[in-house]
Amino acid sequence: MNRYLFQLVCCLLIATGCSTHKFVASKYPNGKPEVVLYLKGEGEEAVKVMEKVYYPNGKLDYVGRFENGMEQGEWNYYYEDGTRKYTENWDKGLEQGVQIEYAPDGQIYLEKYYEKGQLVRTVDKSKRP
Repeated sequence: MNRYLFQLVCCLLIATGCSTHKFVASKYPNGKPEVVLYLKGEGEEAVKVMEKVYYPNGKLDYVGRFENGMEQGEWNYYYEDGTRKYTENWDKGLEQGVQIEYAPDGQIYLEKYYEKGQLVRTVDKSKRP
């Protein structure tokens, strides 16, 4: 019984994994990818579920997810050296919650708070002793 359940779960994971595919939308002259889209479905029915954008050196610039064609969940942005630059949170295409901005040394210097796409408060952490 447990073996059957294991096989069923494996088949479901494989089937789910096969439904999303990677598409390199653009490349730099050096051949490294610039924009990589992850699509679910095939042909005209394919929808973007994730986007990754890279710097020319191959390091990740940003990554974010889509749901029903709109930004959804946490999006992360990076400096060219790979250090986190800022983090945003999205809900159905609108900024929601806290956006945290980081200095190149990794320290938090700014927090922005959003409610349904509207900026409601900013906290400047760079001016603290």
